[in-house]
Amino acid sequence: MNLLRKKRFWFGLLITAVFLYLVLHQIDTRALTQAVVHAHYGWLIPAFIVYILGYLIRAVRWKFLLNTIKPLPWARLLPPLILGFTVNNILPARAGEFVGAYVVGKREGVSKTAAFATVVMQRVFDGLVMVLFAVIVLYCFKIPLHLAGGETKFVDMVNIVIKATATFFVLLFIVLFMMITWKEQFTRVFKKIIQWMPAVLAPKVEKLSNSFLEGLAVMRNRRDSMLAFAFSILAWTGESAAYYFVMRAFGLDFPVYVAIMLMAVINLGIMVPSSPGYIGPFEFFGVGTLLLFGIPKSESLPCILVIHSLVWLPITLWGFYYMWTLKLSLHEIEDQAAQKTVRG
Repeated sequence: MNLLRKKRFWFGLLITAVFLYLVLHQIDTRALTQAVVHAHYGWLIPAFIVYILGYLIRAVRWKFLLNTIKPLPWARLLPPLILGFTVNNILPARAGEFVGAYVVGKREGVSKTAAFATVVMQRVFDGLVMVLFAVIVLYCFKIPLHLAGGETKFVDMVNIVIKATATFFVLLFIVLFMMITWKEQFTRVFKKIIQWMPAVLAPKVEKLSNSFLEGLAVMRNRRDSMLAFAFSILAWTGESAAYYFVMRAFGLDFPVYVAIMLMAVINLGIMVPSSPGYIGPFEFFGVGTLLLFGIPKSESLPCILVIHSLVWLPITLWGFYYMWTLKLSLHEIEDQAAQKTVRG
């Protein structure tokens, strides 16, 4: 199997093993079993509904980001959106980021590189929203550290993660904004740079650059870009609600802001390279966040595992359904998506 020969697969597996060891070390299996047995699983129904609704909202968001390239109904964008998340769930190195652009380009006849630029904008908006949520919770609500046994080291780590990712996403947004705002100046400078490239390569790189800038054109449209950001907030609010309902299923009757913090920290934390499905980092950052609110690992782990299953299984099955209906194979997606996307 090609996947087993890739170094990033084994590196991700190592990261996963380390995080799982930290989560499972000195776990109270009896308390864990009690949490599973006494859970009220009826809460999973509203959790599932709001979670799926979040992906419909993301499809609408993508419509606004693609308007400057080609206006498309949001329902046409749902299959490539789901396929991208599915591939992220089952392949390492976030390969799914290329898949949505590849499928949109293949089905709708638009530049795959331009479509990929809109995927980049989605991730920037996602990162900014999660950082915003985490900052609001950290600075507007009191985290009861004394209940968590003084987990100050984890608070420090959360602060570092938030500050690092906030810096990254803000800088990335500024760079993309500058590229499209001063498009002519950027193009002139870039043309001078590519003059040093081989004659065969330079035209291809210039074409990719122009296509990517085309995909960023939404940033010049204040209405569409603001609506896309608003729908980002709405989507992640829905996901926070799903986390909250699962917490209620396990008797973790905490304020809503705890679920918001949990969602934000987990999604910022799983940016760490890991094996497919984010196994390990997801559990580590989930359990660690709930420790801040005085919830022992043995009681919080079942909740985190169910949340992980909720965000992984339905979308993965949904994606496989689209692979079947669109006659796409995982081999085609894995081997061709990234290559054809960067070729335009």
